[in-house]
Amino acid sequence: MDALLRKMMLALTATCLILAASAGWVMAQNFTAGSFNFEPRFSAFGTTNPRVNSIMTYGGAFNYYVMDNLGIEAEGMGVYVDQNKRFETPLGYGNKSSPANGIGGNFNVRWHFIATTQATMFAGAGVGGLWADTQVPYNGFENNLTENGEIGASYALTQQLSLKGSVKYMHIGQFSNQGINAFGGTLGLNVSF
Repeated sequence: MDALLRKMMLALTATCLILAASAGWVMAQNFTAGSFNFEPRFSAFGTTNPRVNSIMTYGGAFNYYVMDNLGIEAEGMGVYVDQNKRFETPLGYGNKSSPANGIGGNFNVRWHFIATTQATMFAGAGVGGLWADTQVPYNGFENNLTENGEIGASYALTQQLSLKGSVKYMHIGQFSNQGINAFGGTLGLNVSF
């Protein structure tokens, strides 16, 4: 799973950079102040925590641009965490699959630092929370604070529709073995109004 996720991340990163570079580097305003959009999205993450195999998120976000190319975002998502529970046995330690399902929400800021008429490159960051039906990771908590950061690109398909891809970091919970550092990618379809 880790090798497949790394290959997907590399392909996503290369695709984002190629799409943005192919459009040229002439600055233009694609996301004007006062505009907003909706973006359904899907994310997949690998983790550094040995108890958590992968994380999948699905949902959407509303973006409002407070300045040209600078937006604030409210994101809601469903979360699936593929994790293992470790326990003591008379012969040592054992592992058992103990997946978690939950909902998450984030407030993010996104800046399109390179914007052309066809494509943009952006950076974003935010904070939020995760509420799960079991502890995440299994030695952590059911309710966790989350932080995230991303860098990516969007490519215009039509005047109101663009494809967005990003490389993303997400942290869940505490900064110890009771937390998770996750690295992955997000794909979204941006619908502007």
